[in-house]
Amino acid sequence: MLPEVKIAEVGPRDALQNIPTFVPTHDKFALIASLIEAGLAEIQIGSFVSPRAIPQFADIEALVALLKRSFPLDLFCALVANERGAADALASGIRNIVFVFSVSEQHNLENVHKERAASLAALARITEQLQKGGAKTKIRADIATVFGCPWRGEIPITEILHCLEQTAKLGITEITLCDTIGRANPRLVEEVLTACQREFPQPQIKLRLHFHNTYGLALANILKAYEMGIDSFDAALGGRGGCPFIPDAPGNIATEDVVFMFEEMGVSTAVDFSKLLAASRFWHKILPQTPLTTALCKVNSKTYKE
Repeated sequence: MLPEVKIAEVGPRDALQNIPTFVPTHDKFALIASLIEAGLAEIQIGSFVSPRAIPQFADIEALVALLKRSFPLDLFCALVANERGAADALASGIRNIVFVFSVSEQHNLENVHKERAASLAALARITEQLQKGGAKTKIRADIATVFGCPWRGEIPITEILHCLEQTAKLGITEITLCDTIGRANPRLVEEVLTACQREFPQPQIKLRLHFHNTYGLALANILKAYEMGIDSFDAALGGRGGCPFIPDAPGNIATEDVVFMFEEMGVSTAVDFSKLLAASRFWHKILPQTPLTTALCKVNSKTYKE
């Protein structure tokens, strides 16, 4: 029996942040409910950020209030980039926080308007407050631009390891390595993971992967990472999303494609594929301005393209 994998759905955050038209709160709720129906065990529902930065998430507190009437909050996580965001997430009831910063100094300035050292200092204060308060809150770090930066190109492995070290010493044991611009390839994935696993072996640090599919290599990269022992991956329904601050870097890996690949390999994802496809069609009705990039879907042994 092959080891099972966990697929974390990031579409409600990563896809919606790129849509200029405001999606009503009840539609966001319905979108997330369709993912729960499909069996996704972790769903990133949005970001706690200033509405001036991303107006799409101005209703994030109202969305959390709506969700917790119907579902366990343990299913959900939310992205934050500073102490205010973390405090607001906790106040709303969120108990799974994802803190994002970049290896690349320039991308960190573009993405969260801070130097990398300032982001790490904020992360240190947040973790200290959580430890002092005894809050039953899980916090993990998402490290962006690990596999490349539009301003710097390839990132030295020494810098990646430095960011991992700075994060791990805060007591954070779950870290996502993010291919923000979709420039990773299986060889680079192997090099980076080999170095990271050598310096930070499991169970000391649990590594996760977040791949974008800009050049069509995300599935190959996921398979390489899985063969190296990684069992947690981010994906977005329909391949929607991408970094809004980087031109020509659209699209996450489609959740449908990841689930299809692993299930066909005999690797359990605990996701109901037919219900996932139903969720994808439902999303496409509500969000028609975001075309699906998933290459292939399978329904009752028939294939169709969106």
